[in-house]
Amino acid sequence: MALTEQQKDVIRHPVKWFNSTKEGELPRVELAGIAGATAGQAMMFGMAGANWFFHFCTNVLMIKDTTVGQMTSAVAILDAVIDPSVGLAIDRHQFKDGRKLVPWIRNLTPFTALAAVMLFVNWGFSSQTTRIVYCIAIFLLWDILHSFMNTSLLGLTAAISPQSSQRARTAQWVDFGNMVGSYFPELLLPMLGEGGAFGMSQRSIYLMFALILCGGGSALFFMATKVKERIRVTGEGTGNIFQSFGVLRHNYILLLFVLVDLVRACSPTVSEVFVYQQVSYPLKNGGSISASALVAIFMVLAGLPATSVKLFATKIADKVGGMQRVLIIAALTDILTRIVSASIGISSIFRLVLVYVCEAISDLPWGIYGVAQRSLISDSVDYVEWKTGQRTEGVTMSARNLTGKLGSGLRRLVMGYTLNWLGYKAENVELKIPQSAHYNKYVWPVYKLGTACGALVSLIPIFLMKYPDTLRQQVESELAERRALAEGNAEEVPQEAT
Repeated sequence: MALTEQQKDVIRHPVKWFNSTKEGELPRVELAGIAGATAGQAMMFGMAGANWFFHFCTNVLMIKDTTVGQMTSAVAILDAVIDPSVGLAIDRHQFKDGRKLVPWIRNLTPFTALAAVMLFVNWGFSSQTTRIVYCIAIFLLWDILHSFMNTSLLGLTAAISPQSSQRARTAQWVDFGNMVGSYFPELLLPMLGEGGAFGMSQRSIYLMFALILCGGGSALFFMATKVKERIRVTGEGTGNIFQSFGVLRHNYILLLFVLVDLVRACSPTVSEVFVYQQVSYPLKNGGSISASALVAIFMVLAGLPATSVKLFATKIADKVGGMQRVLIIAALTDILTRIVSASIGISSIFRLVLVYVCEAISDLPWGIYGVAQRSLISDSVDYVEWKTGQRTEGVTMSARNLTGKLGSGLRRLVMGYTLNWLGYKAENVELKIPQSAHYNKYVWPVYKLGTACGALVSLIPIFLMKYPDTLRQQVESELAERRALAEGNAEEVPQEAT
């Protein structure tokens, strides 16, 4: 298909295209900035906050799986308790330049990156107790620093524009950046396949990736400094912690997402590295190929259509009847494809390919799920302001982080006990000894069907999540009137004083 003149102009002058702005729309340079920062956040969190740290503790530090589950879940719960203070600090503090979100990212990024790298340093402590104490201390430090940065970054999606259409457009770019950034940590999978690539130990591989992903991710975080905060706060503050979070009782959208997250977190499952690390397939020439290497390639191939479809998320949501419908379609597709994948298995390369065909199908609606979620939560900040007069990006996003961390901690706790039930032996990986027959029989169905069960139950709160266009338009219109009145009153005060 021939390119249009507009498309040709974008290719010839990409910088000019990014700096240009259509009337009534957000500048592309800001959208690219928040997308780039989100990609950096995904790289760092995908390394430090996801299941790789769990695997590092079991396979490099040789800490017992149930202990790792208890340790990481305890840290997540403790950090979740601290999160309300993070949100309150962000909502209450306004920096000299008038912003309340971006400066947190600018000031804390280097320290957060350093703490993330320190998570993957094996100091060779001989005592397991010392290793556990070190992991808890550094993980908690990183989690708290990351809370300030992530809460601020999430808050920008709500504060970037008073118009829900532009916030939804921002959510597209943010989720696109999140998807792209999340690819990089998955490159660890083939490197760790069958014990380690290029003769490198798992210890060295983890440190190398921590330096690259956490350092590179922190550099991308600074792109958020291009983003403007356009919404002026009209409320009188959010009071203390209890009053601040008490306001969130009006935010039924957020509360339903909390329920969705916690239901999914209770699902028994394991991360993909435990499934694929010791699987390989024979080749005709007598050699073999690691399943981990194939999966890393298939993940990218399966995810490319989903990444592309994010750019059309708002149009697709309009076609299917709104963001809530997107959530329902994504959950149903995820459930069905997981059931099919569980029945196919991974006993051959051909079957593995079929599994990732299912993944590609599932990822298409799931690629828009994140856009829908971010868009609805951003809208919920407006809804709470409309109901209470208080602007709560900080406490709303910290509440989102709180439940995300509780869910993450619960998920790791469940995963630790699941691995223990399966009979996983970390030392078998380095020694290249197969896992038990019991493990090999049940790890695949647990991996696929456990999450499907959680997705099925989570449909209940998703069906209850309604924010019709009529209400959204009413909220935006009345808030615009309030802000205009507040700005007018602010300008009159100095005149009266003179």
